Amino acid sequence: MAISKIKRFITGSLLAGVVAFSAAASACTIETSHPKARITFEFNNKEYVVDYTLYRNMYPQTVRHFIELSREGFYDNMVVHDYGTGDWLTGAYSYNAEQYAQYSSGGDTMSGYFTDNSKESVYYSLFENGKLTPSVYSNTDYKTDKNGNIVRDDDNNPVRVINSEYALPVLMGEYHNNINQVITSGALSAEVGSLKMFYYKKETTQKVFVTPTSDQIIQADYKSNCATSVFSVQVGSSSYSSTEYCVFAQADDVDDVTELAEAVNTYLEEAYGTGLSDKTVTTTVYVDSIEGFSKEDSDKNIERTFKAVKTPIIIKSVKITKN
Repeated sequence: MAISKIKRFITGSLLAGVVAFSAAASACTIETSHPKARITFEFNNKEYVVDYTLYRNMYPQTVRHFIELSREGFYDNMVVHDYGTGDWLTGAYSYNAEQYAQYSSGGDTMSGYFTDNSKESVYYSLFENGKLTPSVYSNTDYKTDKNGNIVRDDDNNPVRVINSEYALPVLMGEYHNNINQVITSGALSAEVGSLKMFYYKKETTQKVFVTPTSDQIIQADYKSNCATSVFSVQVGSSSYSSTEYCVFAQADDVDDVTELAEAVNTYLEEAYGTGLSDKTVTTTVYVDSIEGFSKEDSDKNIERTFKAVKTPIIIKSVKITKN
């Protein structure tokens, strides 16, 4: 999901070097290592409840972000907008029963539904009103002493400090291919029952700063730190590996996930009339209307083909049941 109102651009000089560290450390206050979330799905007039364990001890930034959005009710009453692979994508578009039925009957006009029901502006408003904790910044300030001189470290590098004015409305990517993060033990893999924070890949080489812990400010690629609210529900084999996407939660009972997936598959296998097209619709959607941090023209209007079920897969609610 893109941000329509990009206010801040990347400026200033950047840190050199890449730092390896353990993602088990956190800038946030940890209540428990493993919070719990309950996602209530609805498909074909039947509810499916799945309880998830969130791994804050390994992925603190992502879990905090997911919890903050959930507590604001952001994820309630949404649709799975792309079910066509083993990763169902959700977290960007609201469910409106009347409009969904109207648009899904018109083939490619389904793109109009996603445009009308995007929660992009709601997400941005939450960020602007301080409801989401920043973890990515366009720039930093330099630390100065009482005389206004720039403080330098033992290697004579200027010491940087975070200024909230540079905060960006995106989430740091907690996975190995981003600044060589290392989970010392127990890292989650991309398997059935997992939740992954999702981002649309970009070509930009633009740099940002990330804060994996309270005492670290690290230069990183924007394209690896540009997630917002979209996440995937893995129901089958996945091409989104844990080295490129943050796998931050796992279903307590995978059977609860497969029951829902099998219900959808059974519905689709019982195609009628002209076949599967009677029950699904494929449409092309612009998922990034304005990309203010990318130098690449190809990133400014990213197109994505969604495959949606005409009988919608609905996220009725996402509730945090244990903090």
